[in-house]
Amino acid sequence: MPHLNRRRVTTNTPALAEIYLSSLYEERYIFLRVMSLQRFSLSSISKSENLLSRKLNRANEGCIMISVVVDVDDTLISTDRSMQGVWSAVLECEIPLDAVETLGEQIFMKFASPEQKARVSELQRRFWDISLCLEEVGIELLKLHEPIPFSAEVLQTWTNHCKLIYLTGRPETMRDLTLGELEKFGFPTSNTQLVMFSLEDFARVRGTNPSGPTLVDAKSRLFSALSKEHNIVRVVDDYPGYFPIYKQFSVPDRIGLLRPRRYSSQQYIDKGATRVVESWKQLLNDLPKTM
Repeated sequence: MPHLNRRRVTTNTPALAEIYLSSLYEERYIFLRVMSLQRFSLSSISKSENLLSRKLNRANEGCIMISVVVDVDDTLISTDRSMQGVWSAVLECEIPLDAVETLGEQIFMKFASPEQKARVSELQRRFWDISLCLEEVGIELLKLHEPIPFSAEVLQTWTNHCKLIYLTGRPETMRDLTLGELEKFGFPTSNTQLVMFSLEDFARVRGTNPSGPTLVDAKSRLFSALSKEHNIVRVVDDYPGYFPIYKQFSVPDRIGLLRPRRYSSQQYIDKGATRVVESWKQLLNDLPKTM
């Protein structure tokens, strides 16, 4: 192999040294410039992402989903036949369905025997224990429940436009039973909320704590908590006695579902309802909206 004569590059002369140093400075400048541009680019991307995030947060803050609160028993699900079974079990006689639909709690005074009236506290507690499914017979009586016509169809439509909140007077011990019923009857359960009483809320009516909260107190407490978390624009209930609560918390659309054999339309209005409907069918095309 021929010998290659390799010359060493030296910087002994001033001219070559100047050229060599100039080349080093140029390379260093280019390197620093590239790094600076990269940092600027990353900084710009970071700033853009932060700006977009702030814009999205402001958009979300200005677009809070509206909510609708709906009662369950005798608003969505008819309990007349099961209550007939409860009263018949408590008073040990056949109670006419007509009496359940019209008399409510007055049934006891009309159908109880003198001996039973002397045991009012005991029988009152048994009434609630069966109603709250604390006795097995109460669970069996749930089979007599029926969906109120058009209620499931209406709620399926509403759930595409609002958050649906079921606020029921049933206790937490009935959560699984209640969700099972809602699903069985075709009511929406996905992306909804089920709010229930605690068993302690019934201590007063069951006679275990005479100084406990009334059922109206319990409903008011739960509704107050909901009103702080949600933009509630509508409520639907069959019981006039709860409408002062909804009025107190300034729900704009307070709908009374008329139970004509027990209450008059005026009773709902007097208690704070803004309107009364005779059937869920009237609400089929009445979507909730911000007011």
